[in-house]
Amino acid sequence: MDRRDFFSTLAVGTGAAFGASMIAGHEAKANWGMVAPGPVPGPEFDGRLLVNKARAYEIMDREGLDGIVALNPVNVFYLGNYFSYELQKLRAIPSFAVMPRAENKPTFLVVAGTDLQFLANGDRQYPEIIPYSAPLNVEKYLEKGDWTVEPEAAPAGNWPQSDQPLQPKEKKWVEFTKVVNERRAATPEWGLVRALELAGLSKGKVAVDDMRIAHILGTMGKNNVTCLPGDNTFRKIRQIKSEVELKHMRTIARINQDSVMAMLKQLHKGSTKAEVDQIFMAEAAKRGAKAMWIASGTIGGFTQGGIVEGEPMMVDGVCQRNFYHGDFGRTFVLGEPSKELSACMKSLRVGWETVREKLKPGMKYSQLRKVCTEAMHKAYTGNSGIKFEAGPHSVGLQHTDQPYRDGLPFMVSDDLTFEENMTLTIDLPTRLLGWGSIHCEDLLVVTKNGAEPLATDDGPLVVI
Repeated sequence: MDRRDFFSTLAVGTGAAFGASMIAGHEAKANWGMVAPGPVPGPEFDGRLLVNKARAYEIMDREGLDGIVALNPVNVFYLGNYFSYELQKLRAIPSFAVMPRAENKPTFLVVAGTDLQFLANGDRQYPEIIPYSAPLNVEKYLEKGDWTVEPEAAPAGNWPQSDQPLQPKEKKWVEFTKVVNERRAATPEWGLVRALELAGLSKGKVAVDDMRIAHILGTMGKNNVTCLPGDNTFRKIRQIKSEVELKHMRTIARINQDSVMAMLKQLHKGSTKAEVDQIFMAEAAKRGAKAMWIASGTIGGFTQGGIVEGEPMMVDGVCQRNFYHGDFGRTFVLGEPSKELSACMKSLRVGWETVREKLKPGMKYSQLRKVCTEAMHKAYTGNSGIKFEAGPHSVGLQHTDQPYRDGLPFMVSDDLTFEENMTLTIDLPTRLLGWGSIHCEDLLVVTKNGAEPLATDDGPLVVI
């Protein structure tokens, strides 16, 4: 294998890392669709580890796994509670997380030397850290081209120091860096190998959320690890939220709802989609969140370029805090609602009441969809012929983070069963070209006996 094919990039400089990707042509996959972190959480923030360990062990047992390995930043964050600085720079392979099934073994987070000061600050809990840096004598290593031999690693995050006294935080950085450097690796890939060894996973079966991991390990001669496609494994685990995740979801549900409602209060005749977007972003930021997107008017925007009197319009806003997503929808109208709109709002209210009454653990998605849709049509007294819909979906670290059907070469939705501590929403969007769009959506958590809102479910219509 040519060395240029083996390492796609070589990062140079203090704290920079070597070997951004071990697979030629994969630099284009650096952008995972995630964004840089939003506002720093305040003092009330719960920084405990996110992972639902009991659920993770249950799924690993069910699938006969010895461990799980993450490269996708969503799953690295879930296991590691950390969003890599290198990821913000769109590095192709910024970090890994490894969780063994053995309960007496810790989880490991593989990060760059540039991440160490962030981690040393101790703003939240982290797993065991394995830093990577760069190979010493890099030219010799590249010329030899034997990728199965681990190169000696340069110190990770080894920042130069002046002869002046260090600040307390700087002392903390130096001490932390000194400790974690004892298990440093030369590249992220060798950091992964180290993590697997320390987790007792040098042999065995692991689920990986990116099959590049299998190629990496094979290229490095680590053929005793069996890698199985594991994106869906992670989704099954994440579907049932841990205690700390539920706290994050309650926080973002309220923030997201308040941000949308504050935005709606500022709209007027002629307001454009650009204005809606700007106001929503500002309102989310005021509340310590980062706006992701907002649909307004219709999915495609305002039919007449801006807000007009009398036309039913929908809003669906999503922002995130600590990478957990809110999801909130309402119908809004400028001026007095028409008779037809009032009839539609009655149906949406009945639909949501049906969700609250009927949703129980053990119920299938399809069953709830059926009873909710039937209830809305039965309650409808209008004459436009509008068709009502109901669509449940899980919400968490991804806007739609539920698992799909196993055993298929592509993603197909599954008819999932509601379980306690799932966080989800039931979308009730309906549109009729030439008339308008309506919507109602609130976040819920499934309880032992039903479901309860994560914020307030105060009705489908907002009059501006």
